[in-house]
Amino acid sequence: MRAPSIRSRLLYLVVACIVPAALMAILLIGYDYTQARAAFITGAMATARANAMDVDKEFATVEAALRALATSPDLARSDRQAFYAQARGLAASQHMLNIVLEDASGQQLINTFIPYGAALPPPSMGNVLQFVQKNDATAISDLFIGAVSNRNIASVSIPVRYLPGRPDLIGALNATVPVERFNALLAQQSYPEHWIASILDRGGKVVARSQDTQRYVGHKALPEVIDHMRAGFEGVIETNTLDGKPILAVMTHAGDSQWTVGIGIPIEVLNAELNRKLLVLVLATATLLAASLVLAWSISNRITRAIGALVAPAMALGRGEAVAAASYGLREADEVGVALVDAARMHAQARHQATHDPLTGLANRAMFCEFLERQVELCARTGEPLSLLYLDLDSFKQINDTYGHAAGDQLLTGAALRLREELRKSDLAARLGGDEFAVILVGCDAAATATVVAKLETRLAQAHHIEGYELVAGASIGVAMLAPQGSAQQQPVSATDLVADADDAMYRRKAERKLAAKAQSLPAASM
Repeated sequence: MRAPSIRSRLLYLVVACIVPAALMAILLIGYDYTQARAAFITGAMATARANAMDVDKEFATVEAALRALATSPDLARSDRQAFYAQARGLAASQHMLNIVLEDASGQQLINTFIPYGAALPPPSMGNVLQFVQKNDATAISDLFIGAVSNRNIASVSIPVRYLPGRPDLIGALNATVPVERFNALLAQQSYPEHWIASILDRGGKVVARSQDTQRYVGHKALPEVIDHMRAGFEGVIETNTLDGKPILAVMTHAGDSQWTVGIGIPIEVLNAELNRKLLVLVLATATLLAASLVLAWSISNRITRAIGALVAPAMALGRGEAVAAASYGLREADEVGVALVDAARMHAQARHQATHDPLTGLANRAMFCEFLERQVELCARTGEPLSLLYLDLDSFKQINDTYGHAAGDQLLTGAALRLREELRKSDLAARLGGDEFAVILVGCDAAATATVVAKLETRLAQAHHIEGYELVAGASIGVAMLAPQGSAQQQPVSATDLVADADDAMYRRKAERKLAAKAQSLPAASM
């Protein structure tokens, strides 16, 4: 059975994507709604907590101002007129409605809302004063309508010893804060469109609201919202606004004042955004699927052509041949083509590295042994002569120790270059290790071998110019030959035997060169 083509598989893939894509679209719609709801909850809760901190910060600012005023020397001297002037200036600078000093019975001693010396309201032991006296601590009131100002206000009260020498009498220093201060706090926030933020006191009264402020300030929140507040609930609820709009809202409490900040978004707005995204998603999915079917045939043709064009370079790589770079009209196919070129290059490089010495570029011992064994077998069958030269550089260790390894490496490289220049392409030169080299001469009889040896000794004895020095390292060359077929000395010889013979001959030659050098260095009188 014939395997299916890429073209048919691609068309099947596009068709198979229609049903999963439709199901995925439904899942994405639900996921998108969930994410939108979660994003609102997360963002609104973070904003509500920040607003709750701002509410407490407002009260803390007022409290700090009152505590600073309570240290006034005018209060300690019972100079109430001077204290009144000071309190009136503080109220104006801190955007307070008024400041009131009450004695232990609830009688107002000064009220900056009333001119100094004018009649003050009768004494009243309110809950705030009782709390301050009982706990000797700051008290924050709920929203109330001021008896003098007749406005919606809240107060901050701190305990104060208003009579010198009577620390047992605890009065209260009160500052009233108008609701406009909290409305301004909400107005400073950059709420997203359609968000509705509210600040509620402990009893559930609306203190401030980001929309329709004047209409709802002082009104009680819905009973279910108040029930959640009294239960200490913090989180998200679905409820209604005071004008009956269903909303999704979050609630959190201010830590010090225990007032509540709520932020909501109309559910119809949340759903409208969902419906808009749903429509866009459906249209996008339908368009994408239609475009995929139209483009599938064209894409499949390009893929088929590109893959077909890769067959030839892949076959060349398998044969070990070089692969030329080409463009196949498709990025992925081009990448495979580049990979084939790189693979061919790396294959050739690995093959070269496995068979050549990295310093000199000559054949290494592995390639030398393989080539020698093959040539010994071949020459033994054909009767063609074969010579092996074993070379060792004289004085190399002394040069290496004296001038450094870098100079030694340059000397080895120079010697290898001279070997290549003096040999035929059919000959093989190899570095066996250290300063030892070997040369295989194929089809070279004794006379020709002697000529090659003489040329190499002469050339290698020439000075090397390295780092400003003239360094001379001649070579001792040992020769071993495979006896030609039919000669009286012919007997089976292995590559190992031939190497051993050449090595022995090299050491004999090295000894002869040393004796000759020693003889040349003797004084003329001693000869």
